[in-house]
Order: sequence, then C-alpha cells, then structure tokens
Amino acid sequence: MMTTRKREQRELAQRRWPLLSNLIGCYFNEDFDILYGSLGGAVAAAAQDGALDHRRAILKEWRDWNSSVGAASDLRPELKKCFSIAVRFSKPEEARHLMDDIYDSLMEGIRGETHRDI
Repeated sequence: MMTTRKREQRELAQRRWPLLSNLIGCYFNEDFDILYGSLGGAVAAAAQDGALDHRRAILKEWRDWNSSVGAASDLRPELKKCFSIAVRFSKPEEARHLMDDIYDSLMEGIRGETHRDI
C-alpha cells in the first residue's frame, strides 16, 4: 500500500515532469519484458513514441529531472518513489544506465529525424 508521503512525491513528480512520468509508467511497468521483450526493447519503443515536439519536450523534462537528482549516487529510490518504475535494479549504476539510455535513444531518434543536433 502506498503511503501518503510516497503518493505526494509521486504527484509532485507527475506535475513537475508529466511527460517523463508518463513515459516511464507506460514503458517500464511490470509488463515491460512481456510487451517489449527486454529492457532494451522498452527503451527503443519509448524513444520512438510520439511526435517530434513531444519527444523534445520529454528531453527537456529529463534534463530538469536529471539536474534535480543528478548528484545522487543511487537513483533507484528516486525512480521508485517519483515514477513507480517496475524495473528491478541490483546495482545503482544499472538505474543510471537505464536513464542515460532513455536520454541517448531519444536524442538519437530526434537527430536522425531532423538531421541536426538539438
């Protein structure tokens, strides 16, 4: 059962980063492996979803999120409480790697579509 504090943190994250919250909730829920075959498959699907402006807006939110938690040595608690991510990370670097993969995949897709840097 979700505590009031966790609910408040999640609601704050959804207000502050609504597109990023939605992306993580849709692609990295408890069925990600069934729906996308692997974590990499979920990253690839997430990076291709939505119009160009939508994906750019997600990148902007990602940057804001990253600047607010970037110094954290372990992102797992932040990902769980802010986004309810269902991915189980055994090491802190796995969480950072996933978030960086999401960012990099979004950037690559946008660059490929626009043929320029963002």
